[in-house]
Amino acid sequence: MKYRLIALFAFGLGLFSTRVHATPESQAAANFLLFAPSARASGMGNAYVAIADDANATYYNPAALASQKIRNLSTTFYKPIPRLASDIFSSFGAYTHPFSGIGNLGYSLIYSSLGEQQRTDEEGNDLGTFKSYGMALGVSYGTHLFKNLALGITVKFIHEHLSDQGAGIEQGKGTATTFAGDLGLMWKATSRLTLASVLRNVGPNMTFIDADQADPLPQNFVLGIAYKALQTEAYHLILTADVYKPLAHDGFFSFISGWNDDPYGWKPKEGGDGFTEFDDMDYHIGAEWMYWLSEESAFALRGGYSYDKDGKRKLPAFGLGLKYNWANFDISYFVNQENPASNTIRFSGGFAF
Repeated sequence: MKYRLIALFAFGLGLFSTRVHATPESQAAANFLLFAPSARASGMGNAYVAIADDANATYYNPAALASQKIRNLSTTFYKPIPRLASDIFSSFGAYTHPFSGIGNLGYSLIYSSLGEQQRTDEEGNDLGTFKSYGMALGVSYGTHLFKNLALGITVKFIHEHLSDQGAGIEQGKGTATTFAGDLGLMWKATSRLTLASVLRNVGPNMTFIDADQADPLPQNFVLGIAYKALQTEAYHLILTADVYKPLAHDGFFSFISGWNDDPYGWKPKEGGDGFTEFDDMDYHIGAEWMYWLSEESAFALRGGYSYDKDGKRKLPAFGLGLKYNWANFDISYFVNQENPASNTIRFSGGFAF
């Protein structure tokens, strides 16, 4: 049962297309942690770790909290894979609060309904249905190590409820709880150029049945860059790019072993079709053009593109943003017709005060 749910999430994350393609993420539990919340970020192809200048920094890169001067609140509710499973939804809320001289604290909550599942016995007889869900509660902190270099950490409590009972002679139940941490860095190299990195979801395996069958968390590493190509009093143009490396492998130290977890490693595959460890990386690029209508209001146009070779995913994205006084509203749209995440409209809103 558990592995059927994990396969469903693999489809939903674009890790599979017309046929099944194994990816590192498909080995992991708590895949709901990979449902990125921000509509602003998704409108830029999810290239966001070097920007993250709102409460969504608690998810994307806690180091970005260090530069925030005011309190921020952000909320998102959306269906990540409506074409595949309309009863799956993800919700996210975050609040950040600056403390002069010592840094910025953030609090976040993820709750994802994993939908309704059908229970059967070993012979395939129908035993009714049950509902599954996952949640993560996080506390983040970001501060400046030096004037232009910031460090951020997030500690999160994770609980996943796949079933209210085990299957057959399984020892455990279909629930598991663990903890994890994120570590982020952000370096403002110049007034226009920012470099950033974040290591996410580092923690012990989740045990649903027994310790021998525990599953790793969806650990990953992201390297990002953002550049203000144009900057005037009336508008700005930001170009951004992220490189994402999944590290779900064996256990707590997947963030080390996950860099070389394929038989081919960093060597060419047989037949010369690229390098394996490069193939499971995802690439994201995006742009945002924001025009200020007044000191308190603005609108933004966004575009982006995500490429995932081993997951067979190519997703163009577009987005709009509106800001008025202390409130902002963002919307994004994925285009690719062949992916379960396509035709997904995502909304998010926030407040700065």
